[in-house]
Amino acid sequence: MIKKYLREKHHLSNYEIAQLEFLFKTISSELSKMIIMGILFHKYLGLYLFALCVMLYLRSTTGGVHFYTYIKCLTGSVLYVGSAVILLPYVKLPPYLQLGVLIICILICYRTGPVVSKYRQEPSAQKFQHCRNITCTGIFIYALITYIMPENQYIIVGFWIIILHSLQLQIAKIRKKGEHVA
Repeated sequence: MIKKYLREKHHLSNYEIAQLEFLFKTISSELSKMIIMGILFHKYLGLYLFALCVMLYLRSTTGGVHFYTYIKCLTGSVLYVGSAVILLPYVKLPPYLQLGVLIICILICYRTGPVVSKYRQEPSAQKFQHCRNITCTGIFIYALITYIMPENQYIIVGFWIIILHSLQLQIAKIRKKGEHVA
């Protein structure tokens, strides 16, 4: 019924309707995962939301590991965010080591990213460079903030998100090379 309406009233092609369906499914899938994780991490809601913002910034500019099923993606996201919000903040690193690790993360993200899903078109060279620059600039600014407020609970969570993102970006690059070989 909706497809018929879109075809007749808005003169959309079947391809355009399929694109809208994909967009709607993607948005509803991502929102539902965020809500589920919000419920799971309700005791850490502020930290979860902060981690989510840092993660979305990094994922939108450099991509990463894709699981291709809802449950695998949800599980991976829960483990990723849960580690950064609940477990890893107990690992205390001195500020100079945090800064050194963030510099390594800048290098990893610059060298590795962006890594897009196999279902998405590779970005142009210009877009590729733009995404790298945005990511590295963001992590550099985060390193400056970490230097100013190294003991802040939110900053520590974001620090671990950046580290986990850099590691999973490496994994995504290796997996993608394996897909091209197979």
